[in-house]
Amino acid sequence: MALYTQEQIDKANQTNLEEFLQQKGERLKKTGSESVLIYKDSTGEHDSISVRRNRWYDHKNMRGGYPLKFMQEFYGMNFRTAMKELLHGEEPGLGRKKNNENEKSVRQPEKAAVQENQERIACPSEKSEFILPEKDSNMKRLFAYLLQTRFLSKDVVKSFVAQKILYQEKEHGNIVFVGKDKEGTPKSACKKSTAEHTKGFRMTVAGSDCRYGFCWRGESSKLYVFEAAIDLMSFITLRNDDWKPDSFLALDGLSPKPLLQFLEEQKNIHEIFFCLDYDAAGIEACDKLKDILIEKGYEAEKVKREYPLYKDWNEQLKAEHGVEAILPQSHPKKTAYHAAVRKLGILNANTESPYMKWRKQEYEKSGIHFYLEQIKRYFKQAEKLVKKKEADTKPLLASLLRMADLSVCLMCEVKENDNLPEQTRYQTTIQKLEKAYKPYLDKAKMDRRIQEMKEEMERLKTIEVQEQPSLFVWAKNMADMAMRAIIYVETEYLQELERRNTFATQKVEEHRAASYSKNLEQEEPEGQQEQMELMMGG
Repeated sequence: MALYTQEQIDKANQTNLEEFLQQKGERLKKTGSESVLIYKDSTGEHDSISVRRNRWYDHKNMRGGYPLKFMQEFYGMNFRTAMKELLHGEEPGLGRKKNNENEKSVRQPEKAAVQENQERIACPSEKSEFILPEKDSNMKRLFAYLLQTRFLSKDVVKSFVAQKILYQEKEHGNIVFVGKDKEGTPKSACKKSTAEHTKGFRMTVAGSDCRYGFCWRGESSKLYVFEAAIDLMSFITLRNDDWKPDSFLALDGLSPKPLLQFLEEQKNIHEIFFCLDYDAAGIEACDKLKDILIEKGYEAEKVKREYPLYKDWNEQLKAEHGVEAILPQSHPKKTAYHAAVRKLGILNANTESPYMKWRKQEYEKSGIHFYLEQIKRYFKQAEKLVKKKEADTKPLLASLLRMADLSVCLMCEVKENDNLPEQTRYQTTIQKLEKAYKPYLDKAKMDRRIQEMKEEMERLKTIEVQEQPSLFVWAKNMADMAMRAIIYVETEYLQELERRNTFATQKVEEHRAASYSKNLEQEEPEGQQEQMELMMGG
């Protein structure tokens, strides 16, 4: 297969992503020196992707890179299709080589770009001189907003004001939240408007070092972590106890950097409570941050989660004051996973159904070879259906559910005898899969999912049926991949198809327009120019 040259890859990655997305009809909102992409997924409408020239960063999923990776991540394109789009149809410039060689050549630069983009976009002015906004002579607007609109305790607000990490700026009357290091030196600041007509306005002060968040440093071993400063103070207000011995940190988003910096400085912390928002982004961030801490040696049982009764702690505080509050929001993928587990449980409970009778009879005839052959069969069905890219997903879901069911059955048969009844063993197994599921690790598009299953099918050829531990791991992997594919179909697959179809439609329209224009130039009727001149009064 012909390859793209490194020069072509570099050219594709130099594409101005802001202009490219505007030409494709995507919604972009200009915010200072960068743009924010407005998009929808299974969890609703989002503005978490920052774009600046040829760089992008997804704050929600904590990943980023250059245009080539964006096309693969956001539109689900493979490498070659993404290259062709960014280069406007330009063909590869090298001869035939291995299929994946181009992908390898771009993987390392893209990986390095994630950290660079996170620093340049998530904390864009890090190299500028950091100067705190000038303090106002009074704090009337600050107290009015935080006490009357946000219902914070006056004593709590005064405590943070006394630490000189909370004040009102002079120029616009915004609230300023300051992040200091262990020595008390200001390192970062964020401004938030108190005006109703600018609801939601917040801005990081130029030159801020985003490793330092708004925080309270206590002497105890406990740390409570929040997304925003107001959530932090809301939680303390709700506690209504002697809170000062504990530590509290606002991430100003979901980045792990302020948390890791805080733990580096505060060696007294041994127990961590994540108090993030009760929504999809907060649920994913809790899983991700906990995994990061466990990798760094923290004990899993010492990393816990505190759930607000509403979407966040300030919403809970509002509700306690009789104000309408936003309810907690479950993660769509976790909800879909639970629904799939329930379907499989119901399927196996009905032992008299034709499917269950057939499954039992065939297993008694052929043993685990039956499960293996049927998993292969349903995978091939799913693979064919994905290639068709049809909007009717019922046949695809049916194939994936059968794959998951048979893989779980295989897991139950090859693992050690636990003396549990068959149905109980099955239910326990799928519930363990559900408990282990983490949406932040489940971001692949459908083509990639099918490819991973295909690779696992190839790995089966190296496993002997008698090797029960290896066979159990293989069956678990297949069950997990099938379940995650089911979740993707239920939540995001149709949006992936829609994005692809949008691109395909635009390409057809561009081709038609180009052909029409070319035909007009080549086939202009005799006398057409004279007629145009007469009509224009020439």
